Amino acid sequence: MRAEEIRRIRKRIEPTLNNFRSIYGCYVNAAGEIVTTMEIPVLDMKSEEREMYAAVLKKVLSGKAGRNQITLEIPSDKVENSDEHRLLMALKSSQLRDENMRELLYQRIMASIDMDGDSYVIILAADTYDLRSRDVKNEEWSEESNDQFEYFICAICPVKTSKAALQYLPGQQEFRGISTGTLLAPPVIGFVFPALDEGSADIYQVQYYTKSTAVNHGELITSLFTIDKPPMPADVQKETFNATLSETLGKECSLDVVTSLQGKLSARAEELREEDPSGIAEVYIGDIEAFLSDKGVSDEKIRKFGESAEQRFDGATSLDLGNLIQKRSFEVRTPETKITTDPETAMRIKTKTIDGVTYILVPAGESVSVNGVEISTR
Repeated sequence: MRAEEIRRIRKRIEPTLNNFRSIYGCYVNAAGEIVTTMEIPVLDMKSEEREMYAAVLKKVLSGKAGRNQITLEIPSDKVENSDEHRLLMALKSSQLRDENMRELLYQRIMASIDMDGDSYVIILAADTYDLRSRDVKNEEWSEESNDQFEYFICAICPVKTSKAALQYLPGQQEFRGISTGTLLAPPVIGFVFPALDEGSADIYQVQYYTKSTAVNHGELITSLFTIDKPPMPADVQKETFNATLSETLGKECSLDVVTSLQGKLSARAEELREEDPSGIAEVYIGDIEAFLSDKGVSDEKIRKFGESAEQRFDGATSLDLGNLIQKRSFEVRTPETKITTDPETAMRIKTKTIDGVTYILVPAGESVSVNGVEISTR
């Protein structure tokens, strides 16, 4: 799902929850046992409760593409013949009304997820979106789309026990101790099935949400969507790329090469965002190899980099730029020192060997302070 399509679904989740019939759920304790299941008609909810459930559902459609929002491709043979996909289709077709199918989904999630000993709640909600009324001002879908988009949202939320606190009681005009009990935290995982792709439902795709960019619960992806090789979490992609670059280039992995590569990748990402703001910016591994060659890296090192990258990224020919570049800051670290600067000024950082010792040189500029004290560098 592109960013525009994700925004369209988010708009469906109004604070009133008017587009949803019921909220379904399953409360699982720390021992992995079902405490209770629930089915709450939206009409029976107070306005505050509707707003809170709406916030939970909308969270599943939040975050950055490629990092928190991942479009999963279900293998075609699994779509045609697998119990897992038949379950997803049954839940969609029944708009979650089939209690047996909901129970089966709960069991599959419980069998494959690791919440580090926390209790959690599985939240489900279904909606039917009339694509013809999507946006009369937008010509992209309004004329050609003549069907309805049936989908459901799943959110998996940890349960937290709040600490006791002192609360002011107006009747007693005193602060007294209270415990607010068990609270539902924002979702850490979730998904939308099927995905909305160019104005129609795509049963070969799932829009997957992960709060953490370091862990995306690949075991759940495999269990629910029969994807044997789940995508690497965003942070792991960056760590893998950095390790591949460092290990294969060896002594040729200089400060100049790394800063120049980061600048090149950042510029490429900006170009692609201007061309397609809602798309995911990617770079071919071959383009990275070409840049390394331009910087004077030897052919042998470049060959090792390409082979290692292909192996570590499971044969991928391109990588998500958003997971490779450091957008907000550029960091140089030694065992004793850490230097953080703006990525645009990183090229000004140099290395120089003086009396046999290699130093990292940072331009001082016009204003320098030490522990908040302005000093003179003359």
